[in-house]
Amino acid sequence: MNIKETIKELEQRLKDYIDAISIRSLEYTPFIVEVGALTVGTDDKGVVIVENKRFPMQFSEKAVKEICSMTFRNCNDEIIPPKVYSKHEWYSAQIERLNMTIGEFEKVVV
Repeated sequence: MNIKETIKELEQRLKDYIDAISIRSLEYTPFIVEVGALTVGTDDKGVVIVENKRFPMQFSEKAVKEICSMTFRNCNDEIIPPKVYSKHEWYSAQIERLNMTIGEFEKVVV
């Protein structure tokens, strides 16, 4: 994949993330949980997993409390504490990172 294609993909992801937070509504599941560089989700059986998803699973406050009571470890067996973000906070941080990344890629293309 060349840099121009990568920029287009990142611009689409940026648009998708902006769309994800542009609709302000009261949500029952407004929280996103990260463990290290991954987000927390559940598998098809409802078991908590960590994953790399473009649109991470969102959780209720009750579910967040349960997730935060769990122990997550990295490959060195070190405990990694979960971090909890509001949907708006998580997507806003991703938008900021994407804007920075796109800007850096565009410098290479010019």
